[in-house]
Amino acid sequence: MTRAPASLPVTGGVPRLVVEGLGVAFDTPRGRVQVVEGVDLSVGAGEAVALVGESGCGKSVTAKALLRLLPMPPAHITGGRALLSGEDLLTLPPDALRRARGRAVGFVFQDPMSALNPVYPVGEQIAERLRLHGGLGRRAARERAAQLLEQVGIPSATERARAYPHQLSGGMRQRVVIAIALACDPTLLIADEPTTALDVTIQAQLMALLAEERRARDMGLLLITHDLGLVAQWVDRVVVMYAGQVIESGSVDSIFHHPRHPYTRGLLQAVPGATPPGPDGRLWSIPGAVPTPDAFPAGCRFGPRCPRAQDDCRAAPVVLVDGVRCLHPHTRPIEAAP
Repeated sequence: MTRAPASLPVTGGVPRLVVEGLGVAFDTPRGRVQVVEGVDLSVGAGEAVALVGESGCGKSVTAKALLRLLPMPPAHITGGRALLSGEDLLTLPPDALRRARGRAVGFVFQDPMSALNPVYPVGEQIAERLRLHGGLGRRAARERAAQLLEQVGIPSATERARAYPHQLSGGMRQRVVIAIALACDPTLLIADEPTTALDVTIQAQLMALLAEERRARDMGLLLITHDLGLVAQWVDRVVVMYAGQVIESGSVDSIFHHPRHPYTRGLLQAVPGATPPGPDGRLWSIPGAVPTPDAFPAGCRFGPRCPRAQDDCRAAPVVLVDGVRCLHPHTRPIEAAP
């Protein structure tokens, strides 16, 4: 019997991306360690899906594995499929994979300074993508690059196209990275923490830009983020990861107002203002830390930190059923959520 993906689009159109059973392992001095296991998710046309969880839960590894951007070795794809327009990104030959990266999928990296080449003007870096993957000549590519810079909200775009990355602010550099990602009209955009280290005003501007481009292009968006405030405002569905596994998925309303997994509920309660401070004035937090991949528990991976854990949680791995990986899920709505 074929296993259906646990997180099919519910608000978008036809699926832009369908991931089934993705597994990623890394070679370490102690042997091969499974870091991501059995990840199912999907992104529909015009739909925004957020991948959330604490640092170390496997979000960025999952996103980079989809385009095989991890160094292999030490990384290894140990299973699964990542279907984009019916083609499996995990098995495409190198030339076809490069074309998919250049045309069909755009990737916005977390740090724009490391994503941009410091010795080339930003306009040239956009034009290069257009020449390689869009078939434009040098002059047409430069003109289109300036148009893209203007489209993503950079003033004096023709002049800014001649600037080097270090001459631009953090927000402008991130806009340049978005322009590069959008240059060839991708059907899917993957954004890995695109608003990290930016002030809240610039964050809002960038998210509004991504929302506008997504709707205008009928483009799917997979957003990796820690910021639950952004998630509540800008996405359609949420996929929650913990210790390399999807532990809950659903619409924004269901995740924020009726989270079933204790970990999801803990993330929401840890948002400043969602839960009153304790007697000592400290904000509420989830006790403990995410386990390292070489020390994942045999049973429920959240079990050692979970206030609802029982003996059966520790006995064997817990499977994802009806969008939640928990033997004792919450049944009541959350009292307070952002």
